[in-house]
Amino acid sequence: MEITQQSSEQLGNMQESIGLKLDPLGDNISSLELVRVSGSDIDVANAARVSFGKTITSLSEKDVKLIQYLMNHDHTSPFEHNQFSFRVKAPIFVTRQWMRHRMASYNEISYRYVNVPMEFYTPHQWRYQDPVNRQASHGSFENEEMRKIYQDTIETAVQAYEKLLANNVCRELARGLLPVCTYTQFIYTCNLHSLTHFMKLRLHPGAQWEIQQFAQGLLKLALPHFPVSLEAWKHKHCPDLQL
Repeated sequence: MEITQQSSEQLGNMQESIGLKLDPLGDNISSLELVRVSGSDIDVANAARVSFGKTITSLSEKDVKLIQYLMNHDHTSPFEHNQFSFRVKAPIFVTRQWMRHRMASYNEISYRYVNVPMEFYTPHQWRYQDPVNRQASHGSFENEEMRKIYQDTIETAVQAYEKLLANNVCRELARGLLPVCTYTQFIYTCNLHSLTHFMKLRLHPGAQWEIQQFAQGLLKLALPHFPVSLEAWKHKHCPDLQL
């Protein structure tokens, strides 16, 4: 059976995902956008079948099963012959976790070069420190006193930053006062293998909640372009995830 045409719904989802801007943190500041994609599930199958000197132009059921087999058995190299580019707006502390993933390319806005409107991430709710996993959190609670301390500290940092700039301190030094909840922007380019590795780690329950939200957004935007590969990955690693 040949799967020669993508459904109109699939094509519509692909078109909609390019340029669609998500707000992963739900604060009307964060954003995630797929700006470019190269390749498809056909390229995954062709990368695998080149070992036998074969090339396809449409997916068959046999090719679908091949891709599922590759994903289930961690044959990763066929998933590397493609590319995604995302534009990301996230707090600096999320970005520094993100850029630990080195099998990708990054270009980030520079506070050495530009003065941009100061935007900061404030959590919707506080979370407790996990008593077992020292790098994780759990639960949630409200505390207006802690929120005021948090926001007052940001305001103090901004005032100090602006005062330094007003007194001719260079931007590259004055920015040292800005907290890691300051928003930054960057371009993130990777292949499908790198993307799935990122999602495997950052969709884990022990990952920080904020970066989990961005990982879900990446999957949502990429899925229409590689539905066979990513449905196989999702079935293996997070079958209960609702996008």
